[in-house]
Amino acid sequence: MVAATQGRDRIDTLDALRGLALFGILMANILYWSGWSFMPAAQQQALAGVDGVVWQYRFNHLLIDGKFYTIFSLLFGAGFALQIGRLQARGADGMRIYRRRVLVLLGIGLTHSLLIWDGDILTLYALLGMLLPLFYGWSERRLLIAAGLLIFVVPIIGVWLFHALGFAPHRYLYGIADAIVRGMGIDPATDKVLEWFQRDDFRGWAAWQGTGWIYAWALKLETWRIPKVLGIMMIGLVVGRRLVTGTLLENRALLQRVLAGGLVVGVPGSLAYALIGHSGQDSLPSLIGTVPLALAYAAGFALAWPQAKGVLRHLAPVGRMALTNYLTHSLIGLVFFYGIGFGLAGRFTPLQFYAIAVMIFAAQMVFSRWWLDRHEQGPMEALWRRATYAGLAKPQAA
Repeated sequence: MVAATQGRDRIDTLDALRGLALFGILMANILYWSGWSFMPAAQQQALAGVDGVVWQYRFNHLLIDGKFYTIFSLLFGAGFALQIGRLQARGADGMRIYRRRVLVLLGIGLTHSLLIWDGDILTLYALLGMLLPLFYGWSERRLLIAAGLLIFVVPIIGVWLFHALGFAPHRYLYGIADAIVRGMGIDPATDKVLEWFQRDDFRGWAAWQGTGWIYAWALKLETWRIPKVLGIMMIGLVVGRRLVTGTLLENRALLQRVLAGGLVVGVPGSLAYALIGHSGQDSLPSLIGTVPLALAYAAGFALAWPQAKGVLRHLAPVGRMALTNYLTHSLIGLVFFYGIGFGLAGRFTPLQFYAIAVMIFAAQMVFSRWWLDRHEQGPMEALWRRATYAGLAKPQAA
């Protein structure tokens, strides 16, 4: 009974941390759906004032941008290690089931990307998730060294080298998307982005959705997100192993070192990122500071859990239904902000759209708890599981 209780507590910690990550991702993505990211500076200043624009930029770049998808990627890698261990312990073909699982996720991600929101992250997770079995047998040392190279060395050297060579592969994708848009009778050079986003005709929406995923992948290339996410998932593999052996959450000295190291590196890097205007995730301060600060967030959360779990545990139901809630964010964004919906994009100040994000998440906390009191899983999680095990004997509680 003691072992079972400790195991349940570990799972609750991960679910709650996943819920926190989902909230941070919503706070990042609300910039897109609200139309704020598409506004020229003059329009932003007219809506929120110069000071409002400045504090929003600094708040987002210092505390939000890139940090929470990092935690989500970390938990994806940890989940892979935990799932394989549990399935193999029950005598199932863990790798086969896992590959089916990520193939189903790929289908969900592609559908989400093409029909609902081009900023989808599930497709990238599924594609990189297919590579994780290649590293499953690696030692912790080898995984961490490879992760460091992918997170820091490859992007930093890559940005410098591409700049020196004048090579920008992401621009080829931008050009392809622009060409498709022109073929639909829309000139991306003259049509303002926010006005295009607000168009209420099917042709405009089809052009937006049909090319948005290409722009999104160009942005992933430009910001070097692909190697970074793979590296973070590798760290997640180490996290998953240590969760199984009880040498992570129970090792407060290790968590304190991660917290301290993440703050020492992450805060100066993220602060520089916030203070340098018009910089993106491919800038040196972001490449240096984002992942360490995200790891500090995760370590700080784990350290706070024993004393604060009475409050933090309310995040766990949202984390258990992360797929359902993530997709729901996109549906809400489509209905309320797109031109084919209520067309509310471009009307809110930063304080207002952040307040909307908080209200959405609060509603999801209530709904997730209500749903899980009546069902074992969230609706999309149940669909994902059912599709994964279709035609297979399903191990109990796998």
